Amino acid sequence: MQNLSLRQQQMLEMISSQEYCSVEGLSEHFSVTTQTIRRDINELCTLGYAQRHHGGVGLPATLANRSYISRVGTNQDEKRAIAREVVQRIPDGCTVFLGIGTTIAAIAEQLFNHTQLRVVTNNFQAAHILSQYDHIETWMPGGRLRSTDGDIVGEEVSRFFEQFVADIGIVSCASVSQVRAVSSHLSEAYSKNEMEIAMEHELREAQVSQAILANSQQKWLVANSSKWHRKANARVAELDYFDHVFGDRTKGLS
Repeated sequence: MQNLSLRQQQMLEMISSQEYCSVEGLSEHFSVTTQTIRRDINELCTLGYAQRHHGGVGLPATLANRSYISRVGTNQDEKRAIAREVVQRIPDGCTVFLGIGTTIAAIAEQLFNHTQLRVVTNNFQAAHILSQYDHIETWMPGGRLRSTDGDIVGEEVSRFFEQFVADIGIVSCASVSQVRAVSSHLSEAYSKNEMEIAMEHELREAQVSQAILANSQQKWLVANSSKWHRKANARVAELDYFDHVFGDRTKGLS
């Protein structure tokens, strides 16, 4: 990164912290024109440090998720705000499924005032937080802990969730992608309609989320604004499938 200007280095720090930054927000932050910011973005993308998105810039595309430690520090204020909104809607005395992800862990942090909750989760961080509270019954599946992700996934985990019926199932996702709807018949023309679909990086992650949703009366998705500016390709569910989607897809750098 020796060839980068100080502003470009600071831009990279902001992108790493927030996962997505708008051109307008960067222009205002650095007090330069949007044209200057776009030139900086072009150079960062050419060097492979960032990826251009409509109206802004984000982290480079990857087939694998970043580690839990690196993700937990990004978009913290937004994740906490989402968690507060979710927790306010969870009634006492219900069974809740919690999926993987740092926003899900933020939800667990704010459940301490609830009573008579049964929480079933494959999110080790969420389970660790909830284990402090005697008044919250916490269940976890067995299996190999993914040390970099802080969770357990796989077919056994999906079968574990199938043993319960939850009042509310809450999942996160790696991205919310615009996908063009196509006909199941190869002879028919491609549809021009696009769907918004919650995606994960890995099929086994998506399959566990699907098991959570299939066995839940209410299906909730939590997704901070950066999810609409990222890419993943393992399908979880269309956004229309969820009863509630928590998160502001339009939120950018301010």
